[in-house]
Amino acid sequence: MSTKRSTDRRASSSSTASPSPGPVSKRQRVSAPHNALRGRKVHIINAKIENAVVGELLELVERSGAAHARSPEDADVIITAIGMRKRLERHVDWKVATSKAVVHPAWLEDSVAQGKALPCEDYAALRDLKETTCANCPSGPCTCGSTDSDSDTSPPVTPSKPRKPRSSGHREPDVPTIVRTSTRTEIPMYLMPPELPYEVKMDKLPFNTRFSCQRAAPLECVNQELSDTLEIIRRSRLLEGEERSALSYGRAIAVIKSFPKKITDGTRDEAKNLPNIGVKLSKMIDLYLDTGKIPEIEKIRHSERFQALSSFAEIYGIGPSTARHLYAVGVRTMTELEAYYEADTAPESLMHLQGVSQDDAVEPEPEQDDLAIESQTLVEHTGSSPQEMWIKIALSWRHDLAKKISRDEVESIHAIICAELDKMQSGCVSTIVGGYRRGKSECGDVDIVFTHPDGARVPGLCRRFVRQLHDKGLVTHVIHSMGFHSHDPLRTHHWDSLEKALTVFIPPGKTTRRRVDLIFAAPEVYWTAVVGWTGSMMFERDLRSVAKLQGMKFDSSGISRRRDSKLFYPRSEKEIFDMFGLAWVPPELRNADA
Repeated sequence: MSTKRSTDRRASSSSTASPSPGPVSKRQRVSAPHNALRGRKVHIINAKIENAVVGELLELVERSGAAHARSPEDADVIITAIGMRKRLERHVDWKVATSKAVVHPAWLEDSVAQGKALPCEDYAALRDLKETTCANCPSGPCTCGSTDSDSDTSPPVTPSKPRKPRSSGHREPDVPTIVRTSTRTEIPMYLMPPELPYEVKMDKLPFNTRFSCQRAAPLECVNQELSDTLEIIRRSRLLEGEERSALSYGRAIAVIKSFPKKITDGTRDEAKNLPNIGVKLSKMIDLYLDTGKIPEIEKIRHSERFQALSSFAEIYGIGPSTARHLYAVGVRTMTELEAYYEADTAPESLMHLQGVSQDDAVEPEPEQDDLAIESQTLVEHTGSSPQEMWIKIALSWRHDLAKKISRDEVESIHAIICAELDKMQSGCVSTIVGGYRRGKSECGDVDIVFTHPDGARVPGLCRRFVRQLHDKGLVTHVIHSMGFHSHDPLRTHHWDSLEKALTVFIPPGKTTRRRVDLIFAAPEVYWTAVVGWTGSMMFERDLRSVAKLQGMKFDSSGISRRRDSKLFYPRSEKEIFDMFGLAWVPPELRNADA
């Protein structure tokens, strides 16, 4: 099957009609056609939309020739930035919602801009209402859910520039992007990787820029020894709960990783003028160059406390706070840690997913807390809290889980999992992400992002699939699971809302257990999931910061505009960089951590 990416774009993503991250200008609004929606009634739900934006939308309704409906029942079209059913039902009866076109504010803006009512398919506010929104669309019934393999069924996106041949200024190492698909289902081109690698313009990735997502950071840099040394103090600060200090050192490490020159007597002044290198870091660099050591770091490196906290924090479920508590109560060694948690009582197999059946491929209630369900189940059956049980499991198999996984074994595990998934649901697409994709020769775990061209088949698939793997003995423990949730623009933490299962996996014929994380994303956010799970921690943090500065929100589960929660769906990995005005950074240059 050809993997050549189609250059065709929907009308909604063309140069004249594609949604863009920036707001619609006043000039555009004033010159809007007056008959775009004449004869239609539009109701606007104010929730999650700023007052100023509501005023602009009301102005657009008036200028379009439509009437403003004061209640949802009287409207032909309901405009809302709400993306979850439970929240929508606070404002509209569900039966009413299913009889209307319920669309995102972008539909109104784009319809007015084009002078006609646009098809609603790409603007449905909720996945559950996509079919009914299409059926009730003012433009006439859409072709939602078409299975014509020759049609382009990709979601709307922001425009991107045509791809160019690879630049001769950068030679990418042999770091293949492993993507597997079913041979029995036609895969849309927008879900496939590019036929040719994207051009890498190294002159557009200067080493002295503010954010790590604007720089090139190789896996091993010319100053790797210094980076590793500074990582000790960064980790110490993090373990001691000094997060701001840890972040400062992390930023310094990230910029040193991108500095292309060996830091020596001749380049020390240039290095000390890099972003995020303050007075204290400058003195540390001087000490390192003059003596080969940094006394403060050497003291930390050999301290009993640092060694104990570091070893504790390597166990899944033990964070800095728990590690400090363990040290405070007298735990010093891994043997004492195993005794403290009674690791020898950990179950050989543990499967605490919510009850799963073949009918579970539906979106769960948004307020449903998967961890709360697991917590209740674990306490009832084992007398242990989820955290304690996961720590017991991680301790009991720590020798296995500490072993590195070669690239060949990562690819083998991927192939096994894809073959099993194809038996349950053919047509899925997947990409190995994490450290493997950044070029590591050995990985601590295996991270895989999956999707399916038919978005309705994704919710619930993770849980059913993990249950199948468990029944076959391939998965022995599920350390954490999370059901499907829509992207939430209001969420402030960075643990994405994708459907996922963090598992303990045993390859057929093997005895060594491996950590395998399975992440399932809807097709419209597949590339945001791939980007979000590929970069190092500092790279991803800075990517979120760049998005925020532009009035956007980015995480693995989607991209939205903060002022009105408008969603954006990139058709490729590179379009995410284009959207934020960033030069393309290939996966192997996203290693901004030590």
